[in-house]
Amino acid sequence: MNNRISRFLKYMENEGIKKVVVLKKENINYFLGKYFTSFSALVFEDQAYLYVGNLDKDYAEELFNFLEVREFKSWRDLFNGCDGVEEYLPITYLKYLKKDYKIISKKIKEMRMIKDSEEVKNIEKAAKISDKAIEWIYKNLDEVRKMTEIDVVAEIEYIMKKHGSIKPAFDSIVISGRKTSFPHALPTNDRINDILLVDIGAVYNGYCSDITRTFLLENKNTEYKNRDSNLNIEKTYELVYEAKRYAEEHLKDGISARSLDCMVREFFGEYKDLFIHSLGHGVGLEVHEEPRISCRVSDKEDVILKEGMIITIEPGLYLKDHFGVRIEDLYLVKKQGFKKLSSAKIPKY
Repeated sequence: MNNRISRFLKYMENEGIKKVVVLKKENINYFLGKYFTSFSALVFEDQAYLYVGNLDKDYAEELFNFLEVREFKSWRDLFNGCDGVEEYLPITYLKYLKKDYKIISKKIKEMRMIKDSEEVKNIEKAAKISDKAIEWIYKNLDEVRKMTEIDVVAEIEYIMKKHGSIKPAFDSIVISGRKTSFPHALPTNDRINDILLVDIGAVYNGYCSDITRTFLLENKNTEYKNRDSNLNIEKTYELVYEAKRYAEEHLKDGISARSLDCMVREFFGEYKDLFIHSLGHGVGLEVHEEPRISCRVSDKEDVILKEGMIITIEPGLYLKDHFGVRIEDLYLVKKQGFKKLSSAKIPKY
């Protein structure tokens, strides 16, 4: 944590920035190295200072003994002399700033993209927790078939909480039948049928995981007419499964995020229009963060993947009003390939 703070103070010195106020909770937790839920503001001047409310000062001083903790008094005092802010700064605070200020979010995003060993451990632990929830589905498929989507969510989130998750990393997606053709549909009291898509994540020490599995339950031969070709659920699943393996063959330090997405689209061939979202995204303190693994990014936005980045690979095909298939895992980029952090079994049909 002291290293992260020192690096950012060096960046400020090089940029001629005198005072930075950080309010985004995930950015604060990045520099603190711990998950802190209460109100806080992190201020960088000659050193870092953490401002908290009076109720949390004693607790914060115990948690963060490597920096000075101060009691928050007013926004005017906090922003006095500030010349560096995040792009997320609410407009209500602009009245406290002088005209000559710089946006520092790009630097923090760059720092957060490369995970250190402690961050990797936290994300690995989060991945193991969400793996356990997926494994529960495998072991109880006969029971799951009789449950509603909401019931399955309750079981999954209980399992993750029981194994150390602070909270779900996002609203758990547990959907079946034709709703699987909507990538981010939310669960309802509908009973599980035909096909089940589960997209979940845990949070451990503030760090997220993200995993998706699709289970084919019955009626695998449901057909969908597409460009004079018939796709059934089983063939669609096989295409997505192989697309993910194809992406893994090319995933390593040095490949561009955009090209990885583009390669998978070409792999899908005549069905690439059914792949309606990006191939993946960075994961860390937020479940969606840089880099974006998308062919839609510009040359300026494209990122060369580097060792230490943690990303998802999640190809999917969605046949409107019929069904959808997505398979997703979490990867640590290495010099010569990757380490897969999520390890729940992927069904093969």
